[in-house]
Amino acid sequence: MKKYLIPVAVLLLLGGGFFIRHAVAAPAKAAALDLEAINGITVGKTTEAELLSRSAFQTMDHRCFEADCVYHTERQNSLLSRLHMAPHMFLYTAVMVRYGTVTRVSVIVSRAGLLPVSVTQTSDLPAGCAGDPCSQPLRVPSKAVMGNRILFSTGSDFRNRMPEAFEPMCLSRLRGCNTYEELVPLAKGLHLEPSAH
Repeated sequence: MKKYLIPVAVLLLLGGGFFIRHAVAAPAKAAALDLEAINGITVGKTTEAELLSRSAFQTMDHRCFEADCVYHTERQNSLLSRLHMAPHMFLYTAVMVRYGTVTRVSVIVSRAGLLPVSVTQTSDLPAGCAGDPCSQPLRVPSKAVMGNRILFSTGSDFRNRMPEAFEPMCLSRLRGCNTYEELVPLAKGLHLEPSAH
């Protein structure tokens, strides 16, 4: 009986190692697929039928209320953050549809210690935007900054570059990513508000 204990122990260790490796890598892989799924969508032009022709949208969580629907995903580094091996982080994607046409595409990335960053494709940029894309602080009525938002129009090439706008590997990296430029390469050159304290 003793001669079987060592092989069984080795198999258990290998199986546990494989499970942990998979659990650490899975959020980044899933987030990369989410970003690929929303790539190339054009606000005001892409229809809900076109969304549903993409396999990812056929199984994606969605909620509808009358004429409005939102298709969304959320990925987080649950295992690494629970083990205190990386700050908690999540990446959320949302595609809003109204009367069968996409009205907004957004991605929000949040990491403990940094203000959240939202990246949104919209049909028209607000008056305060000097470029395309442009960044603006996200403020609450008390004027406190609650996050950063990056906006780009339907005419911007960024709608075709969503997978490279974010770094999904941050979800599976030990110690995570520590700067906006690591989390959101799109943020390079844009002046985002300082980190949360």
